[in-house]
Amino acid sequence: MFNKPLISFTKKKSPASAELPNAVQVLAVILLASATTAPLMPYLHWQINAFLLLLLAVRLVGWRWPHTLPKLWLRVLLTLTGVANCLYVNHTLVGLDGGAALFATMFALKLLELNSKRDLRLVAILIGFLIVIQFLFDQALFRAIYLGLMLFIAVVLLANLNGGFSDGNRWRDALRIARNLSLQAIPLTLILFILFPRLTAPLWNLGLNSEQAMTGISDNMELGAISDLAISGELAFRVRFQGNSPPAAQRYWRGPVLWEMDGRRWSAAQVAAPIAARLEKVTDVIDYEIVLEPTQQKWLFALDVPLTAPADAVRNADLQLVAQQPLTTLKRYSVRSALTYQTAPLTAAQRLRALQLPRNITPRMRELVAKWRDRAADDWALAQEALAFFHREPFYYTLQPPRLGANATDAFLFETKQGFCEHYASAFALLMRIGGVPARVVLGYLGGEQNQLSGHWSVWQSDAHAWTEIFIDGRGWVRIDPTAAIDSARVDNSGATRLLGASQSMRFNLNHASVLAQLARQFRLFGDTMNAAWQNWILDFSAADQLALLNQLGFGALREYGLAVLMIVAVSLTLGVIVLALLRERVKHDPLEAHYIQFCQRLARIGLARKHHEGPQHFGQRIIQQRPDLTAAVTHFLAVYIPARFGIQANDNAVNQLKTLLRGFHPRQRR
Repeated sequence: MFNKPLISFTKKKSPASAELPNAVQVLAVILLASATTAPLMPYLHWQINAFLLLLLAVRLVGWRWPHTLPKLWLRVLLTLTGVANCLYVNHTLVGLDGGAALFATMFALKLLELNSKRDLRLVAILIGFLIVIQFLFDQALFRAIYLGLMLFIAVVLLANLNGGFSDGNRWRDALRIARNLSLQAIPLTLILFILFPRLTAPLWNLGLNSEQAMTGISDNMELGAISDLAISGELAFRVRFQGNSPPAAQRYWRGPVLWEMDGRRWSAAQVAAPIAARLEKVTDVIDYEIVLEPTQQKWLFALDVPLTAPADAVRNADLQLVAQQPLTTLKRYSVRSALTYQTAPLTAAQRLRALQLPRNITPRMRELVAKWRDRAADDWALAQEALAFFHREPFYYTLQPPRLGANATDAFLFETKQGFCEHYASAFALLMRIGGVPARVVLGYLGGEQNQLSGHWSVWQSDAHAWTEIFIDGRGWVRIDPTAAIDSARVDNSGATRLLGASQSMRFNLNHASVLAQLARQFRLFGDTMNAAWQNWILDFSAADQLALLNQLGFGALREYGLAVLMIVAVSLTLGVIVLALLRERVKHDPLEAHYIQFCQRLARIGLARKHHEGPQHFGQRIIQQRPDLTAAVTHFLAVYIPARFGIQANDNAVNQLKTLLRGFHPRQRR
């Protein structure tokens, strides 16, 4: 028996020194952690973000000056402070918001102790969990691409930290390993995506609804609220029409309907038992599909007016679509609408609500309407007098109106004469009520942009709009948009065009946008095309889509268990192919391994086959025990192979030495 190892190494690094990271590796981990945390910050409270930025700044300063890093007692204090900060902001450490804040805080605190490669490996692994958490908030295509790149860099970093490379090629070899792993994962990903049983709800929902406010239309209107949306570049919903799309003048997307006015704010009517909506005449029917962004509200949007409602929604008395639950995820639904319609007559209660006036109606407002009434033959003529007033007088359309006093409508009509759509819709509705014409305000969106690349329409938050409906006997509710009555020469859209994300207003034919704004819009449309394709083909790949695809592939007869068996078989075959390819690739591109295999094969021919559990050193010891006459040849060969194959530094001359030794190595069976 051998009491000492067959081969000894010289100048070998101690385990402790081998586990110490270098400055480049530490900096790479810090930068990667910061880049991965950044996309999560918009979903966290500002106090959480401030604490994270403080920790990242301390860690960067500590990389340059290590003596400034916090000691153990200070790290404990920072940990307690971070947990208290999360509790103070979210009032809990569980759930989507509370859990994400706590994980991000603990992750940043871990960066303060990067003392060994083990710490760096742990951070690189935690980056994967941090990426998964971000998909709970948003699954947009470009976010997925960015976070996928961060994950790839984390794999490169892990490969680099595991060592086994020559110093000169360390990062290049780590990049090659990460690339190969990514390519090997692609077929497995496709198989699992196609065959893994689909859930009826997104996997990332899990009942963990974020309490973060969503951008969108509210169920009330206070002057200035919609103008905040009008400079937002966020998407509201996408639309795909069946057949031709309606003209721009008819693309009014109906949302909440407001009846009550307290002098400054409009709100929906509070009716215990609303009367079902009735339509007496409908023409110009159109079908379409909408993909609505999450709003945390119950209402759905549809072209004015909807004739049908999705299975999990109703059409209320105001011809508005209302879902059963708030929309916390993307909502896809199909609707049929009538572009031309006539509603049923009003009930006495409805007429009374549509004529109610707040207490702050001024004498000059009543005097103005009285002059119009004297000239108007009927209610419709009165409405035309009001529209002519907005067109004739120096009213301006602007996203940045001056501040109004306690009586906002009176100040807007007779003093400032500057405002956005909610100013005009509110003022027009009140003027009509003063004149005895039932009126109400409707919130929603106007217009949209057609994406020529994909064919769908995109409606943005910048298309948010408010208009008025008045009731005319014999015609029902009639839509009137008083904002469109303003002379186009008195339109100031600079507040929106300065923000290149906002779309051009559909309320006016404004073609004076700068080249830079037009270019930014084209980039946004391209991005919207990619996001729409990502949504349709990946995120919305439902159980029905999976069944349809399996039918096309000839596996439609399989059900749950059969599909599971097919998935296991497909994954096993794929893994087998990958393993065989790796083995062949290893022999092909590793001459050291190829020479060792030839060495083992020549010994196997004389009855000395290597056992599966034997490494080179134990195999050599057994050969020498059984065939002492081969001691010199075996010892010499392994003395070259083992340091070259498993040593810290690669030996470029070892391949040639092994090749020379194999030429003279032809063992024969003992007689």
